[in-house]
Amino acid sequence: MKINNFDLITFDLENKEHLTLLEKIIKSNGSELISGDIKRFVERNIELNKKDNITNCYIIENNNSFIGLAFLNYHPEEKRDEKTLSEEIEIGLGILPEFRGKHLGSQFEKEFSEYLLNKYPQFNEVVARIDNNNLKSINAVKKAGFEHIEGEEYHFKRF
Repeated sequence: MKINNFDLITFDLENKEHLTLLEKIIKSNGSELISGDIKRFVERNIELNKKDNITNCYIIENNNSFIGLAFLNYHPEEKRDEKTLSEEIEIGLGILPEFRGKHLGSQFEKEFSEYLLNKYPQFNEVVARIDNNNLKSINAVKKAGFEHIEGEEYHFKRF
């Protein structure tokens, strides 16, 4: 799938190149900020895609280089602590160290969010949840046009 400056390739657990990239992401500094168990996170997203046809994991390619992983998560409406949480789509991102600091993350998050809002018109925003200590990712989503809502939530809204 082509999104402006990036190609998204659906992650394939049988593809050796994809698994090599996954290992590089897992071993990279800061990988724990994506998930405590990235491999399981990838596997779970691929499984959930079979049920909801939205949730997935993608390899991000830019200028013929694999630069990282993108996670797309669909959360149906649910009740939690007597509060109804709206249906939403959430994105996550893991960029390899050699591609960090080049504004590729913020550029990708903006382009991917715009793409998702066009593809899924039932949503008015895309959510990114970022640990409050992850200042580089917070700066990247703000640069991409996300607004801080509360806690660790940042929203990119349809305009």
